[in-house]
Amino acid sequence: MPPVRQQRGKTPRKKTKSATTDNSDPVEVYCRVKPLDNPGDSTCLTVIDNTTVKLTTSECSVSYARTGQIKEVEYKFQHVFDEYCRQQDLFNRVAYPMVDDLLHGKNGLLFTYGITSSGKTFTMTGSPKDQGIIPRSLDVLFNSIGGYQSKKYIFKPDRMNGFDVQTEADAMMDRQKKDILPGLTPKTPGSNRNNAREKNDFVGDNDRIADTGRIDDIPQGYTFAVFVSYVEIYNSYVYDLLEELQYDPITGYKAPQSKFLRADCKDNMYVMNCTEIEIKSPNEAFEIIYRGQKRRKVAHTALNAESSRSHSVFTIRVVQAPLDPYSQEVIQENDRVCISQLSLVDLAGSERVTRTQNKGDRLKEAGSINQTLMSLRSCLEILRENQKYGVDKKVPYRDSKLTHLFKNYFDGDGRVRMVVCVNPKSEEYDESVHVMNFAEMSQEIMVQRSAQVKFEVPRRIEEERMREEEVFEQDRQWQQQNIGPRMVYTFGEELPNMELIDYSDENTIRRLIERLCERDIQRQALLIDFEKHGLKIRSLIVELMEENEALEAANNEYRKSSSLLETRCTSLESKMSTLQYQLDETHRSRREFEAKLKDKDFKIRQEQNEKERLKDLFNQRIEMNNIHWEENLDKEKRKIERQLGAELEEKEKKFNMMKEVLEKPTPAAKPRTFKTPATSTKTRTYTTGGLYSARSESDVSSVGLPNTRSRTATCAPQSARPWGYGGGTRQIPSTPSATPRSIPQLNLRRRRSKSTDGTWLDHKPRGNLNLDTVLQPTLKKKKSVTKLEAKDTKVASKYMLTHQDVGSDGEFQTRYYKGEVIPTSGGGASVVFNDVEIHKQKEPGTRKRRSSCPQPSDFDGEWTDPEDRCAIAIEGHKRKRSNQSPELISRV
Repeated sequence: MPPVRQQRGKTPRKKTKSATTDNSDPVEVYCRVKPLDNPGDSTCLTVIDNTTVKLTTSECSVSYARTGQIKEVEYKFQHVFDEYCRQQDLFNRVAYPMVDDLLHGKNGLLFTYGITSSGKTFTMTGSPKDQGIIPRSLDVLFNSIGGYQSKKYIFKPDRMNGFDVQTEADAMMDRQKKDILPGLTPKTPGSNRNNAREKNDFVGDNDRIADTGRIDDIPQGYTFAVFVSYVEIYNSYVYDLLEELQYDPITGYKAPQSKFLRADCKDNMYVMNCTEIEIKSPNEAFEIIYRGQKRRKVAHTALNAESSRSHSVFTIRVVQAPLDPYSQEVIQENDRVCISQLSLVDLAGSERVTRTQNKGDRLKEAGSINQTLMSLRSCLEILRENQKYGVDKKVPYRDSKLTHLFKNYFDGDGRVRMVVCVNPKSEEYDESVHVMNFAEMSQEIMVQRSAQVKFEVPRRIEEERMREEEVFEQDRQWQQQNIGPRMVYTFGEELPNMELIDYSDENTIRRLIERLCERDIQRQALLIDFEKHGLKIRSLIVELMEENEALEAANNEYRKSSSLLETRCTSLESKMSTLQYQLDETHRSRREFEAKLKDKDFKIRQEQNEKERLKDLFNQRIEMNNIHWEENLDKEKRKIERQLGAELEEKEKKFNMMKEVLEKPTPAAKPRTFKTPATSTKTRTYTTGGLYSARSESDVSSVGLPNTRSRTATCAPQSARPWGYGGGTRQIPSTPSATPRSIPQLNLRRRRSKSTDGTWLDHKPRGNLNLDTVLQPTLKKKKSVTKLEAKDTKVASKYMLTHQDVGSDGEFQTRYYKGEVIPTSGGGASVVFNDVEIHKQKEPGTRKRRSSCPQPSDFDGEWTDPEDRCAIAIEGHKRKRSNQSPELISRV
């Protein structure tokens, strides 16, 4: 065996004062080992004694593959049941004391825990010949209260975890309505045979071996009623297995509705609107168990042919109430009713997907089962830490339905016991380690001991006991008054042998005569004593007769007065019964109104929460829209400022040019000669009403663009422009820029699309058309859907909605709304839209640009050449700058 590595020492945690008291008991944990299907299989668990087991690392386990070491760990339990134990032994040690507590007004919780295919369900139910905990508990319960059961429907559930006491008349009406009248309705013979066959297969009246145990010291003067319920927790929802489902001839039985958990007036958790059935024998209970097990979720897996896919809870509730002094009817007082319950829980086994190979619904069920078991373990760990170190952490009972339902037991409302079922196969080592660690941790939890319920002794039983004591005292006094030697009514010894052997035997005759004389004397004495006692008895009889006559006279007087009192009591009882009936109706209506009020309060709170959520969402959207509008307004503002700045600068330039022309005097015209170019061509000129025009195609492209380069070009020296008819030409000097402020440049490139990164959820509703536009959104990683669901938003970080409509210009357009997918605190997701793209189809038209120069079509009248319109033109040439601009004047 490989050597054991020495682990690094750790500083022990400082212990504080424990929160437990002497009135607390630990959670009792028992271990049961499942027999091997094949005796030749290797095992990882060994039973050492009645309280200890040893778990050894198997070579096929994940732990051995990681470390390569074989570890042996011992675990201690309250008791260990090996693979050869009987169901009877397990019940007598684990469940029998809890049934005893149930009859004495105490609550109890017993649940089986372990991996899948470890024998938990068999421990609870068993087989007809070897019954489990549930059938044996019912047998012992009814064996103990067989002669003390109340009539059916005397106790009626009030739907709020309590019971009401009904009168005999009301109970009789319920028996006729629910038991007698349905039996008179004829049923289909075939269905009855099938139900009887199924019932016999489950109950096993012929082969079932009932438990003969009983509890003797039950409370005297009380009557008992037994109610059972059967629920399951499937995928974190609570379902009632005994609920009557509505039948539709077309669709069949409707799906069951999940139930809610509520707290009663004493803060005890219960399943709201759960079906509770009163039973009078174990066979009735077995029929109910069978009906519930038919609807329980069971499926086939790789490790178990019939694997439980839900946690089942079978609850036995015992209702006790005192009888009246005559032991005929139950006292009509709900406050004196004692209710106790025993919850028997069959937990579903933990699973590993790598071994079970579950898929689809089985995978979802396995995840829910493991999550519930992890919540149970987390609650017990925090509860142990609070008790061990004196801290006050909040125990998360509400994380799962199972822990929320049984929170009262861990807070000290009854005894808690757990049976850990273990499969000793080597392949189950990794799962068995977690089960053993959980069991060892659970034994350190302390549960407060339940207070002893004090049952009041009825007056009738107390009067009978006092009467017996009085009779015994009178006999003792009679014996003391008649002290003295009493006559023994006997003739002494028997007569001697009277057989004569010889005729001359006189001794025998003499002894016989002496003995007869002694008997005669004894007879005379007995007669005297008899007469003496006879006289005394006669005197006593006379005294008794006289006393009897006096008592009869007094009795007659009492009878007369009692008849008057009886008449008065009858009238008062009738009034009291009327008032009691009215009071019961008032209480019943009050409870109904309270239940309705609670439901309405719950709905109001839900609506308020929904309104708050919608209000927050609406405010968030308003803020996002405000931000979006502010950004758009800022963009439009900057755009308008740039346009106005460019227009203002252009006007300032024109104004400066006009001012320069008007302020300078026009010089006299002088003749000028100039050389004609070798390749001169006749250029057509034109006049415009403006002062600034483009000279070339490059200037046309720069007109109106508010950039630095265009402003610099307009400020450079320019050649003379035609101006009026005054003759002469001049060169216009360059003018500085009108406004020195800088104007932001426009980015003429196409902006980058926001759909190039992240995982996109492409939402395209049905009926959209492909417009084949030039620009199309490119989504590298996307998931396309036609109908949006909540599960689709969990894998996407961005969202795009495609919408097609007709624009204001009458053209068909496609809008792409883009946004970010943001997870919410409630487990869902919200989409914040931050971009919109609009794609349209338009005709390209002609690519030829219109010249900026005036055309003949722009003027009215006849078009003429410049030579005909003007005789003087201003002409400038580029020269070096000087203080005085040279001017050349020519006369034409």
